[in-house]
Amino acid sequence: MKFEIDPFEFVPSKSVLKKVKIVASKEKLTAAAGLGTLIEIFDQSGLKDQFIKCLPSRTSSRSIGSYKLALNMLCGFINGFDCLDDFDHMDREHALKALFDEDIPAARTLGDYLRDFSEENIADLNKFVSRMGWGMLHSLSKNLPDQYAPDTACLDIDSTDHPQSGNKIEGVAWNYKNNWCLDSQVVFDQMGFCHGFDLRAGNTKSGVGADWLLDLALTDGKRQMQRKFEGKTFVRADSAYCKQDVFKVLLKKGALFTLTAHNGTTHWKDRFVKEGLSWQPWKYSSKQLDWALDKEKELPEVDLARFYWTPSWSEKDGKKLMFPIIVKRTLNKERFEEIRRTNTQLRLVQDDGYLKEDPYDYYAVVTNFPLDLATDRSGQSEREQKIKRYGLQEVMEHHQKRGSMENFIREEKYAYDLKHFPCLKMGANQAYGLLSMVAHNLLRWVSVMMSPDRPHFSKKLRNRFIFHAGKVVRTAGQTFLQIIEQGYKEVMLLRETWGFKSERVPLQCSSA
Repeated sequence: MKFEIDPFEFVPSKSVLKKVKIVASKEKLTAAAGLGTLIEIFDQSGLKDQFIKCLPSRTSSRSIGSYKLALNMLCGFINGFDCLDDFDHMDREHALKALFDEDIPAARTLGDYLRDFSEENIADLNKFVSRMGWGMLHSLSKNLPDQYAPDTACLDIDSTDHPQSGNKIEGVAWNYKNNWCLDSQVVFDQMGFCHGFDLRAGNTKSGVGADWLLDLALTDGKRQMQRKFEGKTFVRADSAYCKQDVFKVLLKKGALFTLTAHNGTTHWKDRFVKEGLSWQPWKYSSKQLDWALDKEKELPEVDLARFYWTPSWSEKDGKKLMFPIIVKRTLNKERFEEIRRTNTQLRLVQDDGYLKEDPYDYYAVVTNFPLDLATDRSGQSEREQKIKRYGLQEVMEHHQKRGSMENFIREEKYAYDLKHFPCLKMGANQAYGLLSMVAHNLLRWVSVMMSPDRPHFSKKLRNRFIFHAGKVVRTAGQTFLQIIEQGYKEVMLLRETWGFKSERVPLQCSSA
């Protein structure tokens, strides 16, 4: 091969680096000294007994037990393993071997364990994930300062695909994006806790099965009327969930919802033209106006209006329900200037009712929020009049915050290895996904408790609390883990936040 320039010559040269000799050591070292603390937190929480009930039984005398196998799976997810094969390297983590009394399973054992999960185990584990999410949310409301403590619960539901490379994986199919994949549907709250996870075939449409998953996610121990009059439980979703079964389960549960309006279901694009809406301008905050002035940018011209929609299925059931549909229109400056440049007359409505040469972009939301309208209060009881009322802009701003859901979906796929699944059986992969959500909820609780103003995602959290070098020392019948001073401070801070009592470490074994 002929090079146009001279190739590099890989020959030894004088280095500016300090010469460091590498030597072997038989000392029991670990690179994840903080991992044991996370597992201790879960093991000593009130969640342990409920978690054990969800697991398949392991009766063999050679088995380390179903609970220990599940804890090992959680260790892998918390540590950031990319596949089941990574568990074969777990025996290098001497801190974990000491914690589990040398009982570290192989990857093959864990694969067999996942295949032991029955449909009943998976259903119970999904219920546990929902209870865990509510428990973590309640814990934050009690322990965080008032300015950070959540006093409402806002659940977002969405689906995502998981591209696969194997052909024998149960459920893989081509989806509408032309991806060979599995598909999952998941529910997260505003703090990032998972309340339900469902793995489906890759060609499953968005919104299918949402009714039972939302019914499961809303098991917080409250009755329908309690949720309705408290007005503190919210659900948000995109247009795929704007359908009859979702409306019914949300009404049955008494939750307040905002769903992106589906034109095929509501025909809002035709309806709002005929309604003759009264538009009101969007009001920007002083902070937004100052930002636009500082950046020398022009804020978009936005208007809001509303009308009422009655689903046809409610009339068939003998109940004439009426839901407000809030329409947001945003002036498209480029389109407006193009129309003006060509001297085209702005004629917004044709004789057949459809829009023509319209310079606006439209977006609509279906909701059951009680709106702040005087006409809506007539004929209401005193109790109903005490319910919080919402303005149109307030409802729209609330719905637009569901974009944070994408961050949690990205976290589950890339930080907990749910981009791909390791097993051929759908049930085993479903169990794998649910166990990862248990680990996610635990790490997310730590993240919010330690930094409520700006919670870290798992990558930064692992570097802060888990990946600390350490050495296992056994002396006088006791086991100690020596770690660097900074890592010791971080781990002790985490233990104190959870509520562990401080331990007195013998000076000769202390790393501080």
